[in-house]
Amino acid sequence: LQKNLKKGNQFQIMGRLSQTELTTPLAYEVSSENEEPVVAIAMPEATIETGASFMIDLNKPMTRSVTEEFADIPEAKDLIWQDDFFDDDDIVAAFDFDYEQMESYYTSIGWAWFGATILYSPLFIVALIAQTPCYLRKNVRWNVEAQHLAITRDGIRFVREKRPQCWGWHMCDAGRSSKTVPFDKITDCDIEEPAGNTCLVIPRVLMTVNIDTASSCEQRHELQISGIKNPYAFKKLVWAMKRSKTRDLTVRGGGTGCTTTPPFHACKEVTGILCQIRDELRHNNALLSEIKATDEATREMLELS
Repeated sequence: LQKNLKKGNQFQIMGRLSQTELTTPLAYEVSSENEEPVVAIAMPEATIETGASFMIDLNKPMTRSVTEEFADIPEAKDLIWQDDFFDDDDIVAAFDFDYEQMESYYTSIGWAWFGATILYSPLFIVALIAQTPCYLRKNVRWNVEAQHLAITRDGIRFVREKRPQCWGWHMCDAGRSSKTVPFDKITDCDIEEPAGNTCLVIPRVLMTVNIDTASSCEQRHELQISGIKNPYAFKKLVWAMKRSKTRDLTVRGGGTGCTTTPPFHACKEVTGILCQIRDELRHNNALLSEIKATDEATREMLELS
């Protein structure tokens, strides 16, 4: 390919094909000096003849959609996303983060905290020695672009992939971490809309999704995710999947209408076992009472003697 790179976000690449027809998209990894590799998609408008020129627009990345297996879910069938991190078969849908907005917001907070260190000169000097102004935005970018979110058959999966930290040295890398919250454990999925300012002067712009389970509390959520592009669609799909799991459990439970109600024969077995335990406890209590009475009688005889 013969590259024709321009500054900013507008990239165009001219090239030639060695094939007679192009009916499907072609993906190319394009990298330029001082830039991260970018995946570009070539979408032909018509059949391209041998040796013809074509153009790749880096501003139109390939989108993905829900597979046929999950297309019958009304809340998922129209979803599309660009994140290609997840390739597992159990993925229902992935959700994109607004990386640019997140980078801008968190970088502004970082600069505010860095400016506040001027009030305490030793801390300000340490920040300068650590080259904080040079690596602040890079650290924010590495952190936000490592986040990936998807809904699977069983729950919500949030992943932070391996990423550089501090000065970008390998010894400072942060390892991959993953958290899955099963649908049957979720008690609440709520959206917190941005309001007010952070650090007095920085407007809050990121939507936050709070996932709660039975072990959550007001001070600590099971999972808190900020910066999702479409949080309301995420919330709808979470509740739809939870309802679907509940219906599946109801059917497997014998159609009793309650996911925790066992079949009748199982209830009889449990009742029988509980009755046996009750009878054993009564027998043990009677024996303990006899032993206690014997001990008291023996103690009285010893006192009299």
